[in-house]
Amino acid sequence: MKEAWDIIEFRRLLIGSTVNMLGGSIFIIGIGWTVAQIGGPKAYGLIFTAYFLGHLPLLLYGGMVVDRMPRRTVALVADISQAVLVTLAILVLMAGFDEIRILLVVIFLTGGAGAFSIPAIGALVPDLVEEDLLPQANALRGVCMTFAWMLGPLIGGITVGQWGIEVCLLIDVLTFIFSGAVLWTISEIPVAREGEAGNLREEVSEAWAFVKTQPWLFAGILMFMVWHIGDSAIEIGIPFIIESKGLGASEFGVFGAVGAAGAMIGSVVAGIRPIPKEIRGTVFYVFIGGIAWSMLMWAMPIPFWLILVFVLIEGFLGGNLGVIWRTTMSDSVDQHLRGRVNSLDAIGSLIFIPLSPLIGGWMIAETNILTTYSIAVSLMVLTTMAGLIVPSFRRFERVKTDLFPITPNQSQSG
Repeated sequence: MKEAWDIIEFRRLLIGSTVNMLGGSIFIIGIGWTVAQIGGPKAYGLIFTAYFLGHLPLLLYGGMVVDRMPRRTVALVADISQAVLVTLAILVLMAGFDEIRILLVVIFLTGGAGAFSIPAIGALVPDLVEEDLLPQANALRGVCMTFAWMLGPLIGGITVGQWGIEVCLLIDVLTFIFSGAVLWTISEIPVAREGEAGNLREEVSEAWAFVKTQPWLFAGILMFMVWHIGDSAIEIGIPFIIESKGLGASEFGVFGAVGAAGAMIGSVVAGIRPIPKEIRGTVFYVFIGGIAWSMLMWAMPIPFWLILVFVLIEGFLGGNLGVIWRTTMSDSVDQHLRGRVNSLDAIGSLIFIPLSPLIGGWMIAETNILTTYSIAVSLMVLTTMAGLIVPSFRRFERVKTDLFPITPNQSQSG
């Protein structure tokens, strides 16, 4: 992966986004533990609902902006905005206002800012890296992301337990400032597109028309609509699994760190030995099944150390999946469409998340964690079986169509 790392501006992007995600993981762990302790499962579910209510409605607009303006500039403005928002949240909390309400507001607003920064960073990577190095670049990105999500929960768990949520938020502000400073040093790369840009409806219609020509992409979006309902319910149960074993905020952080460590290892393996294009989809859907069954084991009456083993396995498989999907999106989507297609992918995959954490929190409160997890995993496995059964769904390559011609450097299937 050294060739990808040697690309100076890509390396800067990795460093800045890693620090940014480090702050984000500290932010999430701090807010999650604080709200769970004060308000219980139902209030904890509201965190995810608030984030995605702020995030999803703006994703289409964010994708359109990313396909019109230099991606570096969009990400920079988003970082500055989030630094200001979180700073204001610290001041309001210090003034003595209700913690849960303030934290829900700030996570709602940062979710909105993320609707611009996430597609911007995703679209910027293939702008900086040649196609033959994209698997290695996406593997490096996965390693850096998961390193941040491994270290961040440890720092966040200790910080919120020792000094409170305000210090977690302050660290988050500093990471946004650092990330913005790094983005400032990266060149503005214009978006190459033919003709004049249309209005929002026309821009989204063009991206949606592309999605419909690619069975692997269209099916993936639909399947993950349902997948994330179960996944969200499972995420709600984690702090209460920790609590049921008589453990606290530090172990909550360890749980997140172990999962991220597994994902980092998975990303490294996927970068050193990239999955051949011919079997990307098959491997992808087999690994998804492994993730679901590993998650079910978290709810079993087993020692905490054994739960962490299954967390590590789930993270390893997830790290591989991330590299496979990001690489396919990078080498199979036209440059001028990447922001909008990434946004449509995110919206489709996450559209039920504002509702599903509430359902998960209600189910845990009314039944128990094992029952909730069993229903969630069954839903996840049954849905994604279609990816293995239908050949065109697991063929992770650009499909040749008259509407969207393939450039010479893009992979294709008939």
